[in-house]
This record gives sequence, structure tokens and C-alpha cells, in this order.
Amino acid sequence: MKRLWTDGRIFTMNAEGHEANAVLVENGKVIQTGAKEHLVPLADEIISLHGAAMYPGFVDSHIHLIGHGEKLSYLDLSPFTSIKTIVEKVAARVNKDEWYVAEGWNDNKFEEHRPITSQDLDVIEDTPVVLKRICRHVLVANTKAIEIAGITRDTPNPVGGIIGKDEYGNLNGLFYDEAQQLITSSIPVVTTDYLKKVIEASVTDLQSKGLTGVHSEDMAYYGPYTVPLEAYRATIKKNFRVHLLRHHEVFEQMQKEEGSEYVEFGAMKIFIDGSLGGYTALLSDDYSDSPGTRGVAVHTIEKLETLVKVARKYNENIAVHVIGDKAVELILCLIEQYPAPVGKKDRLIHVNVLREDLIERMAKLPVVLDIQPLFVPSDFPWVIDRLGNKRLKWAYAWKSLLDKGFDCSGGSDSPIELADPLLGMAAATRNEYLPEQEISDFEAISLFTTGSAKAIGKEHIRGKIMAGYDADFTIVDQVLSKNTFGTAKVMQTIVNGEVVYQRKK
Repeated sequence: MKRLWTDGRIFTMNAEGHEANAVLVENGKVIQTGAKEHLVPLADEIISLHGAAMYPGFVDSHIHLIGHGEKLSYLDLSPFTSIKTIVEKVAARVNKDEWYVAEGWNDNKFEEHRPITSQDLDVIEDTPVVLKRICRHVLVANTKAIEIAGITRDTPNPVGGIIGKDEYGNLNGLFYDEAQQLITSSIPVVTTDYLKKVIEASVTDLQSKGLTGVHSEDMAYYGPYTVPLEAYRATIKKNFRVHLLRHHEVFEQMQKEEGSEYVEFGAMKIFIDGSLGGYTALLSDDYSDSPGTRGVAVHTIEKLETLVKVARKYNENIAVHVIGDKAVELILCLIEQYPAPVGKKDRLIHVNVLREDLIERMAKLPVVLDIQPLFVPSDFPWVIDRLGNKRLKWAYAWKSLLDKGFDCSGGSDSPIELADPLLGMAAATRNEYLPEQEISDFEAISLFTTGSAKAIGKEHIRGKIMAGYDADFTIVDQVLSKNTFGTAKVMQTIVNGEVVYQRKK
């Protein structure tokens, strides 16, 4: 059946200001765009937009889809501004002998001006409790959880991680980056049935936000990769598009797996460093508010080289978590030595802190920069103290990077930030802390349309409303701009030419 969408503002994203009067769709593909009067005779069904605005389907290029789904059901710690309140809320929810896990605490907002420790949580004696920091690069565990994990003050730090201790050398319950696995490996593994429900809830919520797809990385955190993969295959049909990055620990195992049009497999995911909030992002110079601290390298340079070589062995690109400038420097050296396969681009995720010399090197390489606009309102103003004013020139430098010609995609990093692309666009165009880095309306929308398509090499079939492209659309009640990103409402979300979300009247 040929369906014609018309009677609204249809923004193709082929170029700034470019609009179509009508869009003809058949079998999940855009057949033709053009004038309504020319396309009506070809249509079996005419669908009126009633004056609404249509865009290519929004895609979040960096999200943890399962984590987002879990956040919908468990206690979200991000709104709380005191340790006392968090402990009270958690204590009211725990069940004796059952592990309790939640996330989202942010010590930069606490009135106590410090992180949560096991001493705070030890009012809960019989239940193992694990609370992940908002950045997911630090967690705090109570003594019960630490005992179950078999960790003592003599347990050595793992490579790429730090076990937190107080001034007397006693455990304080904090575990940084790779050290988190010492605790999380003891948490009972979830089932495929549980993950099916979580994924279903997550997708339903994301569709209501206008998202037609996401790029996620969930293959190494829920037992064998086959557990979450089976849940994805059972849940994702023709209603959503999921591009799964493959964690380096399961990358080779997954080579035998075949993707589909709706569950795709992508680059090898590698973590180089941690977060600025947890002082684990890897910097070339000391943190301004913590002299002597430069962050944590998750892997040795030898291990990183091995991982890159494995990816290239399978003719694959890499997607690399890099927040600090030193982390970027480390991976650029390896990309220069082992270039991306012809026709593919490596993905640098976050790139919060850069240097001019790194920009020049990046410009010579086939890379896509995966940025998160919502990090700005989340990280400022405290990050100014972390970095100092001198480093801010190339920090969160979205406008400068776009002006340099870099391909950039937009993500939320949910559950760390809110998975709402309209809020991401608003943050990208309104930056009270770095006004010189505000980007245009068109550039902001591009991050979540053409940009996300470029990040996975699908720019020839996704991200625009053009003949031959996937019929994935996001329909909002008004034309999007700096002044409307925060107030616009998603009316419909269309995937493969079918309505998967309809706003209730």
C-alpha cells in the first residue's frame, strides 16, 4: 500500500531549509517526495499531518537501552541532593537478603559535599546494596555487599580500577572504573525473560520521545552475551531499530552472530578512561581541583593495541569512550598506526576535553564524534573547577568541532542523562556557560538524524526524507527551533512506514 504524508511542514534534512510538500511511502521506504498534487494520484491512502512538522526519525547515537528501561522501574537517585535522603529512600525499598541496586547519585549536588560511603549505607546491615554514581564509573557498596564479594583492605587494585580507602587504609565502599567488577560480578545474573520486559518498556518510552532507533551497548553486563541478545531478538521486530556496539570482551565471540534490519551489530566498544565527575577521566595535566590526580587508564597501552588489532583483524571499526584529552591522545596513536577499514569510520565517544594538536590529528582520520549535548547543563558549573579556565577552550566544544568539518552524532548516554532528543537539541543550542559553543537549530537536529546515520555508515539510507531512504519519521506539533525544542510535543513516531507511537488527545 502506498501512503502519502502531506498537509504539514516536512523537513528532509537534505540541506538547511529544504522542505517537501508530500512524501510517498511503500514497503517501509520513501518512494518519492514532491508536490502534493503530483503524488496524490499515486497514493492508496492519504495521511494528513494537520499542520504538524515531520522530520527524519530521531536516533539516539549513545544510550544504554537496557539501563534506560531499568531506570523506569527502580529508584532514580539523580534528583536527591543529600546522602541522608538517599539512604532513607533506599532503606525503605530493600528486601532482606536480596541485592538492591540503583543508580544516579551525584556528589556534586550533595549538601554534604562528598561521595556516599559504605559507612553511610551500613545502616542497612542484612541486604547487599550497590549504588552506582550518575557517570557509571564509580559505585558505592555497603559492607554486606563487600563481604559477599570477598574484598578486604588487602585486595589489590585491578588494572584500570581503584578500590577506595579512607585515610587509615580501610575500605570506604567506593569502587572506581574496572574495580566495580569486583562487586558487580557477585550480583545474581538476570534472566532473558526479565530483560525482555525491560527492553519492551524501554522501547515504548523511547518511541514516545520520538526516537525511531538507538545505538546501544549491552552485550557484556548481563551474563553471557547470548542472554541480552536473545532478549533483543525476541522483543525488537519492526517497531524499532537497534544498533548494538560489541564490547571488546565479547567482540570475537559475537562474530558468528548475524544481525537483522532491526537488530544490527556494529563496532568494537572500548573504554579508555572514566568520568570527570569521578576524577577518572584521563587528563594530560592534573585536575585543577585535585593536584596530583590525572585520572585512570582502563587498559595498558599494550592491551589497547591488542584490542585495536583484533577489531582490524575482522575488518571492523572501533567505538571508543574517551572523555579526557590524554585518553584521546592514546587512541589516536593506535588509529594512526592501525587505520580504520576502507569505507568505515571509527567513533570517538564523548570527547569532552580536547587540545588543538589533537584536533589537527583527528582531522586527518576517518572518525565520527559521538557527543552528548546534555552533558553541558549536567556538568557545569562544577566542571570549571575540575578543568580550570585554560582547558575550557576545547572542552565540550561542539560548535568548534562542527566548524572544523567533523561528522558529529548526538546521544543522551541514558540512564546517565535524560533520553529525550528534544532536550538534547535544546542543550546544544542554549549554552549559558559556553555561549560560543552554541550550535544552530539545523545542526542540533542533524546530530540526531543525519549525524546518527553517519556514525554507523548508514547515511545513504537513513537520516533524511528522500527517495530510497527508510520511512522512519518523527512528527512534532510545531517547527523545531531554539525557542521550541523545550516545548514541542511528539505527536507520532513512525518506523518502517508504520505508526509505533501516537500521542493521546
